[in-house]
Amino acid sequence: MARSGVAVVYPWWWLIYLGFSLIVIAAVFSFLQFTTYGMVVRAGIQDRETVGLLGINIQCRFTVVFGIAAIVAGLAGVMYTPILPPDYHMGMDFLVLSFVAVVVGGMRSLPGAVSAGFLLGVLQSFASMTEVKDIFPGIDQITIYLIAVVILLVRPRGLMGRCGVMES
Repeated sequence: MARSGVAVVYPWWWLIYLGFSLIVIAAVFSFLQFTTYGMVVRAGIQDRETVGLLGINIQCRFTVVFGIAAIVAGLAGVMYTPILPPDYHMGMDFLVLSFVAVVVGGMRSLPGAVSAGFLLGVLQSFASMTEVKDIFPGIDQITIYLIAVVILLVRPRGLMGRCGVMES
């Protein structure tokens, strides 16, 4: 008896991209979480004025962190180049998606944004499969927004969002 089924084919180089992104995320998270520099930056995010009164130039530290973010974005662009050739408006395609990932993950939560980004990416990959698109045409275009609406209806602060200062 012949077996019939759907075989999922996943390109091996995407696993390399996944490993590379996990290494970069771990490095940035470790830098912000386990170093004195990162502790000062996190304290500056919470209360810039108090950190400034301690004699720390927090604006300079924020500039360095912005530079690190630019380097990480450049690495992501270099890694994405074999998949899609770069052009001048390429980043606009990812701007809304990254905003949705941050909101779904929870504002001010790095682990939330990362986990939401992976969750949304994996679910969009599955929604882009031919077998799924045959059953639900156009689902790949709205999957991220449907997931965002459901998560924000259930948990308005996002997956790992924290209570605000004025909330109980």
